[in-house]
Amino acid sequence: MMHVIINLKVTITVILASVIISYGYLRMMDIGNLTTMYQTIFGGKPLNGIMLKGLFITILSLLQFITIDYIVFYLDNADSLTVRYGSKDRWLKALLNGCFMLTAGYVFFITFTWLLLDIVFNYLEIQWIDLGTVGMVGRIYLFCVIIVLIQISLLIKFTKTSAYLIMCGIMIVLALTSHNQGGVISILPQWRSPMTSFFNIIVNMLIVLILILVIRRIIHKKELVSYEN
Repeated sequence: MMHVIINLKVTITVILASVIISYGYLRMMDIGNLTTMYQTIFGGKPLNGIMLKGLFITILSLLQFITIDYIVFYLDNADSLTVRYGSKDRWLKALLNGCFMLTAGYVFFITFTWLLLDIVFNYLEIQWIDLGTVGMVGRIYLFCVIIVLIQISLLIKFTKTSAYLIMCGIMIVLALTSHNQGGVISILPQWRSPMTSFFNIIVNMLIVLILILVIRRIIHKKELVSYEN
C-alpha cells in the first residue's frame, strides 16, 4: 500500500511540475491567451522550435504514463476480469470507460491548473474560460482519446517496449507535421473556419469509432486463436 501511495505522489508531482513548466515556457514565449496556449501545447498550432516540439511530446507521454498501468492491468488480467464482467464486450467497455475518464481528468487537470496559474501570475488581465476555450478543450480531449485508443491497440498487439517505441514515433511525426495547418483532415486540435473545424471533428469522431471497432476485433480474434490452440 505504501508503495502505491509513493508512486501516486511521484506521478502527481511529475505531472504538476511538467504542467507548470509548460505554462511558464509558453508565457515566456508570449504565445497568447489561454485558449491559444492549450491549443499550442497539444499541437493545434505550428510547433516552432525544438522546445515546443519537446513539450508536445512530453505532454502526450504523460498522458500515456497515466493510462498505461490501468490498461496493462486489464490486459494482464483479461481472463479473470472477463469472467467477472460476464463477457469480453463488457470487459472492453470497462477498460475504455476507465481510460476515457483518466483522459478527461488529465485534460481537466491541465486546464484547471493553467487557469489558476493565470489568475495568480496574470491577475491584471485575468482570462476567464469562455465558450471558445471550452470548445478547444473538448477538441483537445477528442485528440487525447485518439492517442489513448492507439496506445491500447498497440499494447494489445505488441509488447510494452514495442508499443512505447511506436508511440514515440507517432508523437514525433505529429510534432513534425504540426506545421501542416491547411489540411482538411487532422487529428491535431487545429481550429480554422467553422465548417472545416466541424468536418474535422466529425472525421476524428469516426476515427475514434474505427479504433474502438479495431480494438474489439483484435480482442475477439485473439480469443478465437486461443480457443483454437
